[in-house]
Amino acid sequence: AGPAPPEKSVAAAPVFGGDWGVSSTHPNESIAALASALGEESTREVVKLFLREFPEVARSLRRASREDQARLAHGLKSSAHHMGAMELSRRMAAIEKKLSKGSATLTAEDISGAIADFGSVEPALRRYAGK
Repeated sequence: AGPAPPEKSVAAAPVFGGDWGVSSTHPNESIAALASALGEESTREVVKLFLREFPEVARSLRRASREDQARLAHGLKSSAHHMGAMELSRRMAAIEKKLSKGSATLTAEDISGAIADFGSVEPALRRYAGK
């Protein structure tokens, strides 16, 4: 009857990033979890929304009332966490905590640090979202 046909190879999606030179479809585990729950198309739309909204919200932090700054920082903290932008999420948590103290105010460094943290994750999120 002859030799058995070779088994078909099923390639797994690459899951290594960084120094391995291989990247997954998802820029991080948070996006992968979101895609698992929402589906790829919906997740890409959520990522696009974050990419579109973050710069405007960050700008509005400068001119918002203290109460609104705390509310905006809280929202950005949560959104960044869902996007896998953990440094940005931690920074926004620190800003939120800072604003909860009596007379503390936002500084230019607070805002520029948040923008820098966003900038570090923005390229990968844009690639994923197709933007």
